Amino acid sequence: MDSVKVTELRASTRIGVTDEERATPQNVIVSLEVFRDLLDASTNDDIESTVDYGTLVPEVAKLIEHSEHRLLERLAGAIASHIKRFPGVTGVTVEIAKESPPLDEEVGRVSVRIERQFR
Repeated sequence: MDSVKVTELRASTRIGVTDEERATPQNVIVSLEVFRDLLDASTNDDIESTVDYGTLVPEVAKLIEHSEHRLLERLAGAIASHIKRFPGVTGVTVEIAKESPPLDEEVGRVSVRIERQFR
C-alpha cells in the first residue's frame, strides 16, 4: 500500500491526566503514515494526486497546539479524524510520544500508536 510518511513533528500542547500536568504546555513528537494510492502521482507529477505534506504538517501542528487532552490516545484520534478529510486518504497511522513522562522511573519516551482505515 502506498503512503506518505512524516516523522518526528514536534509541537507543544497541554496534555496529561492531572490538572497539574496540563498546567504547562509539553512537547509531543508525532509521526504519521498517511495511506493513499500514489500511482497517479508517480506518473503525472501532480501535487493533487498525492498527500500534500506542505498543507498536512502545518494543519496537524495547529490542531495539536490548539488542543488540550488528558490522553495521548485522544489526541491521536483527533489527528486521525482530521487527516481523514484529505482527498484520497484511505487510512492513517498516528504515533505520538511524550518525552520525559511524569514517572518515578527513568523513561525516555512513552508513545501511543493508532491505526485507522477509511472507506
